[in-house]
Amino acid sequence: MLNFKIVFRQLWRNRLLTALNIMGLAIGISACWIVFRVVHYEFSFDRHIPEVEYIQQVVCVDDEPNASNGFVGVPLGMAPLLTDQTLPDAAVVPVYSQHFERFRISQSDNNDPLLVEEPKKIIGINNNYFDMLPYEWLAGHAKTALLDPYNMVLREDVAAEYFPGLQTSEIVGKTIIADSTEYTVSGIVKTLPYPSSFQAKIFVAIPDKEWSSHNWLMLNSSYLLYIKTKNAASLQRLLAVAQKEYDKIGAPEHLKFGAASKFETFSLANKHFEEAYDSEGISADPKVMYGLVAIGFFVLLLASINYINLSTAQIPQRAKEIGIRKTLGVRPLHITVSFLVETLCVTILGLFFSWPIIKLFEISYPEFIPDGINAFDNGGVVALFLTGLILLISLLSSIYPAYLINNLRSIEMLKGKIDSKIKGTRFTLRKSLIVFQFIIAQFFIVSAIIVSQQLDFTLHTDLGFENEAIVNVRIPYKSYQNSDVNPLLYKNALQQHSEIVAVSVGHEPLNDSYWGNVYHFAADTGKIQLHTPRKYIDENYIDLYQIQLMAGRNIQFTDTMREVLINESALIALGLKNPEDAIGQQLVRMDNAVHPIVGVYKDFHQRSLRDKTGPLILGSSNNPHQLQHFNIKLPTDRKKWQQTLAIMEKEWKSFYPNAPFEFKFNEERIKNVYEKEYRTAKLIDLATGVTILISCFGLFGLATLTAFQRTKEIGIRKVLGASISRIVAMLSKDFVVLVTIAIIISTPIGWWAMNNWLNDFAYRIEIEWWVFVLAGFLAVGIALLTVSYQAIKAAVVKPVDSLRDE
Repeated sequence: MLNFKIVFRQLWRNRLLTALNIMGLAIGISACWIVFRVVHYEFSFDRHIPEVEYIQQVVCVDDEPNASNGFVGVPLGMAPLLTDQTLPDAAVVPVYSQHFERFRISQSDNNDPLLVEEPKKIIGINNNYFDMLPYEWLAGHAKTALLDPYNMVLREDVAAEYFPGLQTSEIVGKTIIADSTEYTVSGIVKTLPYPSSFQAKIFVAIPDKEWSSHNWLMLNSSYLLYIKTKNAASLQRLLAVAQKEYDKIGAPEHLKFGAASKFETFSLANKHFEEAYDSEGISADPKVMYGLVAIGFFVLLLASINYINLSTAQIPQRAKEIGIRKTLGVRPLHITVSFLVETLCVTILGLFFSWPIIKLFEISYPEFIPDGINAFDNGGVVALFLTGLILLISLLSSIYPAYLINNLRSIEMLKGKIDSKIKGTRFTLRKSLIVFQFIIAQFFIVSAIIVSQQLDFTLHTDLGFENEAIVNVRIPYKSYQNSDVNPLLYKNALQQHSEIVAVSVGHEPLNDSYWGNVYHFAADTGKIQLHTPRKYIDENYIDLYQIQLMAGRNIQFTDTMREVLINESALIALGLKNPEDAIGQQLVRMDNAVHPIVGVYKDFHQRSLRDKTGPLILGSSNNPHQLQHFNIKLPTDRKKWQQTLAIMEKEWKSFYPNAPFEFKFNEERIKNVYEKEYRTAKLIDLATGVTILISCFGLFGLATLTAFQRTKEIGIRKVLGASISRIVAMLSKDFVVLVTIAIIISTPIGWWAMNNWLNDFAYRIEIEWWVFVLAGFLAVGIALLTVSYQAIKAAVVKPVDSLRDE
């Protein structure tokens, strides 16, 4: 009890420094808390699946030296072939994405089936899927739910959405009409209670036309395959069987287009971090996770350094108190415990104040919080982490001050002559820790400037197409289900209004996703294989986006829809030198469809500046599933936009009365492409602010203690004629020197790290010398502002007040 009284008395006596320590630790703890939750969530993906270490996903890679092209899908013929091998210790688990053009919920006998918006993620599976993933069944049974090919299993959230107000038992037996096939709801499962790569919400049996297929030519990311086995030999046997069949049927055809494929596997436990094989768009970058851990660690370390520095700086003030306690027989262990309890109290208070900081962060920066993290029950793990974190901070922050003071003699402490005893440790620890703090702060300042420069460069680089005043409107999914609503009707209606500058209908907008294809081209040197994305467009697309044609003409909207345009990169890939040489040539797709080249256009950046511009084909289509967006050019006068959008909405309601009119400006979509860069910039800015703030806490506290400990010296100097500016310079000089040393050390580290980061961009800025000069001036200026307040405050004290006891 006495220990606690002494602890709280000491904390209250130095309440300014206590407050600085609490706030510094609160920021450090909140950073670690947030980082731990995010990182633990990302690394928990699929790890809760029973025996996940024995589950492998099959993928395809190019069968050539140093191949880097991988593909997540497998041929349709693989799963049936491997299932027929009947190995008792291996389970083959195919997962096929399903797409239905018409999706309706059967109502009562008196009502027509209800058309639904675009159906949730639907997959075709076999019974091994529910053995691999332990869903909790609210209705139905895993072994029998999909034995009937016309049965369907729903996830609980979809069941509630499609059949509102009905109990689980009442939903089972209901009918859902997909295209012209009636499915009966045979089971309902709960949402998986842990982060998972498996996002499906509706489950059906794999259709016979897919299961009976012997197609080994087509690779499609819709067809995934997993194998669960504890026997490595069985896994290799299955892969060998598949490879042999592919080499016999698929490889000869694929070799006509270039390289054949080989089958490999990777562990399901690592799927979340396999970005190249991410078919759901939810993968995480392990480098980002490790970067978050580093930021959290350094922020907490800076806060702990502040505590150690301020604790050791207070030793001269506490010397007599502790000297008396030692004279009265208090053992070193008790003094150490006293320091530990004091640190523990401050750390617990820091934990308490970290809670509102975390909530403020979640509100201000929601993009850093994964969508499913709050539904993931990891409270016990977080509590264990925080307990360990508090104990670790308390131990690390209290051991050195306690060690230092226990090694001082009582007589020296009572006389107050201990400064010379600890002077030898000042540069090796206290000053070196200040240097370390500002190395981190300087690094983040440099990083913030360079990231901001690169982001500005990406947003203002000429992308090769017009993107201002263009609105993208997605065609409603329901319109696919009703052939009477042709997207061209809405386009024609808009073209009747003079306010609309131009309208185009086509595939996803620029800087969005693409459909991949493989073509071959009969060049003079032999057949050339061209791996390229393809965008489906109409005849107005080129003019609307002002894409520059180098040779040939625009495509024409005809019934055959075969004509294509290629870009400069595709021209080079085909071995052609002049754009005119490509006009009239033909590209042959793997399904033997022939596409005449009618034009060549200049390269534009169809993706992020991280990626080098590559081949891209633009072609026409009359398939409504490929014509998914309206691209609408508004007037250049922004004052007319509201009126124009109102016209668009009015016409929209004429054709799509049940679909909301939702639009996005193309500039917004382009910014979405650089979401990763925006998040990086925000994270660096936040880390910079936090490290500077914590470092300033420490400098401010040390400046306060330094001014207090040198009060009499300052008074004597003023009596001898020293000016206020000279005294301020004297008190600030040491801190400026330390910050300058930090700048010198941090500069090469910052250049190396940021140059490596910029190397991820195909189009990047060059790091210039003035960035480090500017960052250095900022660091010195921040340090001077922090220290100067206390220095000036000490310098203006009258000598009579500071020397009254002498």
